Parts: sequence; structure tokens; C-alpha cells
Amino acid sequence: MGLIEPSVSPEARALHGECLVMDLHCDTLLNETLLGYDPTRRHRNRLPGSPWLFHADIPRLKAGGVSAVALGIVVNPLRRKSALRATHQGLAQMASWPDRAPADVLVVDSAEDIRRAQREGKVAVFGGLEGAHGLGGRLDSLQPLRDAGLRYVGLVHFTKNRAATPAAGFRANSTDGLTDFGRELVDELAERRILVDLAHLNHAGFLEAAERSPRPVIVSHTGVRGAFDSWRNIDDQQLRAVADSGGVICIIFAPYYLEGRTRGKAEGIVRHIKHVIDVVGEEHVGLGSDFDGFVVPPIDMPDTSHMPWLTQLMMDAGLSDRQIRKCLGSNMLRVFEEVCG
Repeated sequence: MGLIEPSVSPEARALHGECLVMDLHCDTLLNETLLGYDPTRRHRNRLPGSPWLFHADIPRLKAGGVSAVALGIVVNPLRRKSALRATHQGLAQMASWPDRAPADVLVVDSAEDIRRAQREGKVAVFGGLEGAHGLGGRLDSLQPLRDAGLRYVGLVHFTKNRAATPAAGFRANSTDGLTDFGRELVDELAERRILVDLAHLNHAGFLEAAERSPRPVIVSHTGVRGAFDSWRNIDDQQLRAVADSGGVICIIFAPYYLEGRTRGKAEGIVRHIKHVIDVVGEEHVGLGSDFDGFVVPPIDMPDTSHMPWLTQLMMDAGLSDRQIRKCLGSNMLRVFEEVCG
């Protein structure tokens, strides 16, 4: 199945251009770290079908009308002594983006910064840590990391850590709740006005963290089991737990988790969005592409420049303009403002 070049209507392009679009998980910093990727330059995908990497850069984010993007900070769990340093290095890497492209990028501190970036035609960026192991076991690391641009912390990635247990990966299970350190971490994240991200977290820990947090929680990139049953996806009980906190579930773009096929179409994203709306309402859904995160994107959305096609698909599926605005970014901006300021 080859790539498909979608046709976006003038109406969809106009609506998309008016919307604030937020992507809550993009792993482009991995490209920089592993391949020396220059995010300021527009890239061509080097492999057929754009698998795994080379999905995003600043020119293509702008071409796709993306207003704000969370850049994933990935830390090797085996390097415990240097984990915190690696997290700071990832944030420093992100901080270099506006130095290299001052007219195009803004590292944001607040929701108002995101609105300002949109008005100025810039891409707002902030950091999201994948796994609490990147804190080096230190709660006192949170404020310096926040000052450096970190705005959410995923409690776990693919390995069990001092805070929590993953849904899949090393020492994964579904029954272990948060550790004492994990509970302290959730409390401290609320105090420091940093979002709690429940992506990759096991079922018991997920429900505990959502209930414990005094502020809205997010799932930065996930599918939902009501649309497709996968270990990577969350069930309706988890959807309700996030919604009860006032939070947002951000839908991943990878067809493998949306429909069980590596090569699929972006209509799967819309099916998962509609399921969230059906179960918990239109206020609790957002986007978390996982572009550049070693996933294969839809054949009709091979990179972030094709984001208007998602607006077209939501229109075709019968979502109202109001619902589309919320899904694309206004829901997530509301939560960002409430938690981060």
C-alpha cells in the first residue's frame, strides 16, 4: 500500500487555519540525538512510506498549521546515574530551536505564550518527559526542569521505575499501583504546576494517579480500546478517570494501535476521537501524534505537514466546527492553562 496524497477542501483548510492546533507528543528531538537531524530545515523522508522517523521539522510543523508541540524527552533507563543530566540535555536541545530559528519558534512558559506564538506565526514548543526515571529519583529536580521548559512528566515509559509500572515492557503488570515515591511525585507535580501524563502507565497506577491528582491529568499519546483493543490503548474506565479530573486524552496517529495494521489510513484517528466523545464528551479529547517516535504513520498523513487532512476527515465524519476546534487544540490549551498557568 503506497502513500496517498489527500485532497483537502477550501472549507477544511480555512477552518484548520483558524484553529489553534496542539500536538502533545512528537519525538523529533530523538532525530537530533541519534541522527544529527536539523529541525530548522525541511526534510524529505528518506525511506518509502516515511516509517519510524523524519516525520516533523519546523518548516513542516508550520506548513501543517501546528500551533504548539510537546517535544518528547527520552532518557535511557539503564543510565541511572546520568538520567537527570540527560533530561536537562534534552531540554537544552529544545531551547536551541528558537536560537536557530527565532522567527519561527518560541519555547513557552504559559498558555498565553502559546496564544502569542499563534498570533506571531510561530510554533510554540515545550518539553514532555517520557518516564519518571529521567528525574534521577529527585523530586527537587522538578522546579529546575520546569524552569528549563518541561511542562509534563510521564510517570513511566517502557520500564518499571521508582514511581510506577508500565502497561508493557520491562517488569510490566496491570496490578501494581503507584509507589510511595510515585504518590509524592504526583503531589509535587501539582504543586509545581506540571502536567501529569499517564501514557504507558499500567491500569492500576493509571486510575490511582488520576484520582490522586488535584489538577487535570493528560494522556499525551494513546489509542482507546473501545475503538480498537490493544495493550497500548486505554479502556472506558480510564477515559472516565481522566475526564473526571478535567483532563484530556490525546489520540496517537499510529495505525498499528488504531486498527492493528502497520499501514493504515488517518480515518482511524477519527474513529478513536469519536469514541472518546461518545464516552466522556467533546471536552476531553486532543491530539498526540507520536511522530518521529519509531511508529509508522498513516499512509495519507505521512508527516506533520498533512495535518489539515485530519480536519477534513473530522468534517467528513460529521463533527461540528466547535468539536473540531476542541479536538485540534482548545481542549488541551484549557488544561495547559489550568495546570501550567
